[in-house]
Amino acid sequence: MAYQRVEVLTGTERRRNYTPAEKVRMVEEAFRPGVVVTEAARRLGVHESLLYRWRGLMKASGTAVAEPSSFVAVTITPEPTVTEPPVVEPPEPLPLPATPATRPAVLEVILPSGARLRLEGPVDPALAAAVVGALA
Repeated sequence: MAYQRVEVLTGTERRRNYTPAEKVRMVEEAFRPGVVVTEAARRLGVHESLLYRWRGLMKASGTAVAEPSSFVAVTITPEPTVTEPPVVEPPEPLPLPATPATRPAVLEVILPSGARLRLEGPVDPALAAAVVGALA
């Protein structure tokens, strides 16, 4: 990485002092849309944390910092009056798949003990629950 500018500080002062106008200019330059703050800080000769700190202080004090607005114009209109509630019709039931009459329904359960329970045809749910409970 090649630096294009070298700044030598002489005297007893180790820190550079920036005027408020310089700080505002640097913050506005660094936080423009599409600008990478790290690259802007390097170009301006300051650490990026200073730019973030200055921006926070400016927001807290109410100093104008140019930032893109994210507001959108909104129009509020009154809701239309409805004289009667809308009629909602229930959906039609889905057709059951056609099952051949030659094959009865089959329910097969394999229990953790290895026992296998197979129920064919119409079975009373209470009876099926009792049988599964007895085998478990």
